[in-house]
Amino acid sequence: MRDYLSSEVRNVCVIGHSGAGKTSVLESMLYYTKATDRFGKTSEGSSMIDFDAEEIRRGISVYTSIVPIEWEDCKINFIDTPGYLDFVGEKQAGFAVGDSCLIVANAKDVLESGTRLAYKQAIAAKKPTIFFINKLDEENTSFQEAYDKLHEAFGKSIIPFEVPIVENGECVGSVNIIRNKAWYYKGPKADGDKPHPVPEDMQEEVNLYKDQIAEAVAMGDDDLMEKFFSGEEFTDAELTRGVRIGVRNGEICPVYSGSATQSIGIQRLMDLIVTYFPTYSEKGMYTATSPNDVKVELMTSEKEVLTAQVFKTIIDPFVGRISYVKVLSGVLSSDSVVSNANNGKPEKVGTIFIIKGKHQTAAGKLFTGDIGAIQKLQYTKTNDTLCEKGKLVMADPIVFDEPMYGQAVLPKSKNDEDKLSNGLARLQEEDPTFKVINNAETKETVIYGIGDQHLDIIVNKLKNKYKTEVTLSDPKVMYRETITKTAVGEGRH
Repeated sequence: MRDYLSSEVRNVCVIGHSGAGKTSVLESMLYYTKATDRFGKTSEGSSMIDFDAEEIRRGISVYTSIVPIEWEDCKINFIDTPGYLDFVGEKQAGFAVGDSCLIVANAKDVLESGTRLAYKQAIAAKKPTIFFINKLDEENTSFQEAYDKLHEAFGKSIIPFEVPIVENGECVGSVNIIRNKAWYYKGPKADGDKPHPVPEDMQEEVNLYKDQIAEAVAMGDDDLMEKFFSGEEFTDAELTRGVRIGVRNGEICPVYSGSATQSIGIQRLMDLIVTYFPTYSEKGMYTATSPNDVKVELMTSEKEVLTAQVFKTIIDPFVGRISYVKVLSGVLSSDSVVSNANNGKPEKVGTIFIIKGKHQTAAGKLFTGDIGAIQKLQYTKTNDTLCEKGKLVMADPIVFDEPMYGQAVLPKSKNDEDKLSNGLARLQEEDPTFKVINNAETKETVIYGIGDQHLDIIVNKLKNKYKTEVTLSDPKVMYRETITKTAVGEGRH
């Protein structure tokens, strides 16, 4: 994989309800772009993305994964996040480094709670957003019903850009609204690279959606608005320019559809992302804070001084600490010395790695906007910022949810007791939504997480990574007031 500049990088956070098929969409992209020679499935243990034993056992994503895809001379860093709420810390880390959002929704139940939450978060963060309605190859699914529900729930900015071609109840192809062309994946016309005319019975529907796009485009540009109200048709170039503006300012949320497992709609979804999602360099400026608490404006450019934020930490019993970083400005080079702006300590950067699911590839440099990993940093933890010596600034920290669900933890044996504190300390370093409190009053060690599934993961990691077995129980409650003697009282209303 070659080096990519900030003008060639797009960081896309993939969010949505658990089980909607987020990871399957990315597995399909990896397979389609020949980055892997097979279509991986989490439940079968063959996924390149969900490869952890806990993910295979549960059949869902538990951790945030980085999935870089090379497409049309660009690099799309997809950040695959868990949909299950107990693993919200992983999602918050991934969401913070994504510059745009891809919301994957299940065609059978398009308005699941995770879909609503994902859209709410994307809009609140003002991140350009695209919907992908997945699993249209399954029985009893309807694109029109799914789209109508999205449009009703989220408003007129939700506009279809690609609709499926259904014959005899089966999805055999799709029509691209802007290009006014059809592609077939099944049947006698099957050829994913060759466009066909739009089926006659769909042309009216396609024209209706194209008019919606034109109206939305006109609202974002004065020149196009004048042309729209004069009754003139937009050229393809004008539509593309208008959609780019609309997607960036949140006025347009394109809706694509297809099937990840059948690779339907995947190619043009990647085309859409490259064409309409902004590159990291387009951000222009971002605000950091100096050690003297002074706000500093920095350019999102390779010409700026280096700032790189650690957004995720993994403690591997064999490799050691692995720090996932996003370069916010400047260039991060292998075999260099940087400073940790949060504690002022120097850090030796060895080899930088590009992460692709479970695979790591050595890279000489990371340019502005790109995402990678560094091994064996000594003094750096999640939310720290790495900078050039003498040019220290701190990026805004990622805000993580406070864990509230507590359970008392007890080692099963004396041998487990000796290893417990070390294991818990390392897990706290990995997971900002996990904390450990030694209660002096009850003489208990209480661990806190987001929910029971979160703590179940913690217990299993203690056992599998640190060879420490524990049991959980409800924590004791110390009552600060108690009855010491009898008394008689009388009250009146």
